Amino acid sequence: MPTEVTILGISGAVWLLLLLAICSAVFAWRMSALLRVLAMGRRENRLDHPVLRAWTFLKEVICQSRMLTGESIINWAHPAIFWGFCFFVIASALMFVGGIAAPWLWIPQVEEIPVLGTLVDLFAVIVLVGLIASSIRRYILTPPGLQRTMDATIVVLLIAALMVSFLLAEAGGYADEVWCHAPASVGMSENAEKSESCPRERGHGTQTFLPAGTATAYVMLAAGVSPEGVVNVGVTAWWVHVAILLTFLVYLPFSKHMHLIWAPFAVFFAELPAKGTLPAADDSGKEPSTQLGLFTWRMLLSGYACAECGRCERVCPAVESGSKLSPREILHDLKSLVLKDGIATLKGRKPDDDGREFIGGTVPAEAIWACTSCYACVDICPVRNEHVPIIVQMRRKLVDEGKVDAKLQETLMSLQRYGNSQGKSARKRFDWAKDLPGGLKDATKEPVDMLWFLGDYAAYHPSSARVSRLVALVFNQAGIDFGVLAKGEKSAGNDVRRIGEEGLFEMLAEQNMKALGKADFQRIVTTDPHTYHTLKHEYSRFGLETPVVHYSEVLDECLRTGKLSPKRSLEGKAVYHDPCYLGRYNGIYDPPRRVIDATGLERVEMPRNRENSFCCGAGGGKIWMEEEEGISERPAVSRIREALQIDGVTHFVVSCPKDLGMFEDAVKTVGAEDRLRIIDLGELVYEAIGMEEV
Repeated sequence: MPTEVTILGISGAVWLLLLLAICSAVFAWRMSALLRVLAMGRRENRLDHPVLRAWTFLKEVICQSRMLTGESIINWAHPAIFWGFCFFVIASALMFVGGIAAPWLWIPQVEEIPVLGTLVDLFAVIVLVGLIASSIRRYILTPPGLQRTMDATIVVLLIAALMVSFLLAEAGGYADEVWCHAPASVGMSENAEKSESCPRERGHGTQTFLPAGTATAYVMLAAGVSPEGVVNVGVTAWWVHVAILLTFLVYLPFSKHMHLIWAPFAVFFAELPAKGTLPAADDSGKEPSTQLGLFTWRMLLSGYACAECGRCERVCPAVESGSKLSPREILHDLKSLVLKDGIATLKGRKPDDDGREFIGGTVPAEAIWACTSCYACVDICPVRNEHVPIIVQMRRKLVDEGKVDAKLQETLMSLQRYGNSQGKSARKRFDWAKDLPGGLKDATKEPVDMLWFLGDYAAYHPSSARVSRLVALVFNQAGIDFGVLAKGEKSAGNDVRRIGEEGLFEMLAEQNMKALGKADFQRIVTTDPHTYHTLKHEYSRFGLETPVVHYSEVLDECLRTGKLSPKRSLEGKAVYHDPCYLGRYNGIYDPPRRVIDATGLERVEMPRNRENSFCCGAGGGKIWMEEEEGISERPAVSRIREALQIDGVTHFVVSCPKDLGMFEDAVKTVGAEDRLRIIDLGELVYEAIGMEEV
């Protein structure tokens, strides 16, 4: 081992131990400070579901599943670099332990261990190839939002230097072994003096099969370097490798690339098991001592873990429409806040922020209100950072301060007064059902199998209310025993909560739970994905335990069991738009597609479909807000243009009341009403089973 020599009269092993101790102490000191900063955030339980968290960690961190299905080049380069890193952790541990123990105890090094040594050797080359590919992507084929920072360059160079120094050290070890045991084979004279570090003579192990390290040695010999020179280069490279490792250890927790440390923790403490559930607002009534106290510790961790890769920007509908929102910038600003305010607080001084507010100042209010809560940014983030909960938390503060636009304020007043966003009387919620054959059962007066929770748009929006009538007729045709809450139903509050009005959401939920408590039913169905999500995942804390289903699931079941039978095959080519709250949030992709297929339409996929579907722009309360100035094109219009690029498409199928209204307006904007029909899934089934509207 190179540490068996003395340097300045001190054993190399002692020098290695001293350097490791100093660098480890600096690393521990910095990490301790960063952890104490995280502790300044509000408490949030992320230790539940330990088995699921362990499985998610294994799948997404160790197996790199989110990267393997990602963008080209990086979808193989990043996993290759990461897996190489994992192998080198083992190699480095053996290097330090063996180097420190060398004067007294022989510890086998990775290059002396069969199979493992070969794998590490090969991964050194694979990592270098991955670094070259990822550098080409970052610096030449740069995708939007990917940052070309000095930190990124330094990290790439350090990793590359680690691999090169490792291969050179292997080459030196190979030359040393061959020199000791077969000098003639490398062109040395029979009388050449053997190396003092001959492995076999000292009772040490022999190198295993190392194709890359061996090839490096032969290249150096072919270039005219003497065998002794190769050995000396190997020894020097060993110490350089150690120095780079220790530099890495100290550098990372101080750098902008600290995500290399924190990303695995971000994945382990991810939002599980359901997507899109929000932490409750702080109801302690205490004003946080710093701006960090407005956020939970897991929100602050998102700042640490962000790699600034820009994936969130590339799928964000607000970014595509030209809004001021950038999910990446929000996490970047949050990281800056955490490091600035947090470290300053630890040092006992006030942050030097000139009194500027983070929410509404550093992060403009326009950016905060531009989010549609579509969850695309969270879903695509390779380290599971949680942009939407962070944005909602910032909205809560703006709402508390009354910093909302006039139109949104009017909607909130309507929700508080009438229990719906449309400013309509509860008595008019079921006007669409007047003269409906058989009427609507009131589940608070007679038991039903299925309670239909409509939501505001399905009840009040003209187009959606018409579809609600058709769906009721289809349910009747299928023999479904269903009813409604009559005047007891209020808005479920999904968008209310995502606006940041937690108090109003809780009021609506409690009113709905009171009405639900008076009804007799076995399950809940809704045509509104927003309502579906909040009833299914956010009403459990109010005591709702009844199964909740989407009407696409009910229609699919009825068609597959024969309760509904298409009497005619519809003609045309259809595309289906996956609603964010049905697909990306809840993973319901196949039932709506099977329903479309059953009607006879030729179904083709949108370029962006399923989990990659593009938001209509209505979610997160955006449908209630004034349109932001300066945007280039509304998301719904972009989506319609995307559909029109498909040759021969005639039907644009939706399964959300908000989608119906948004896309009906969008198709008019592009002047394509005569080319593309916006049609709800329920109306499609209604036409296929040959019913006549009454």
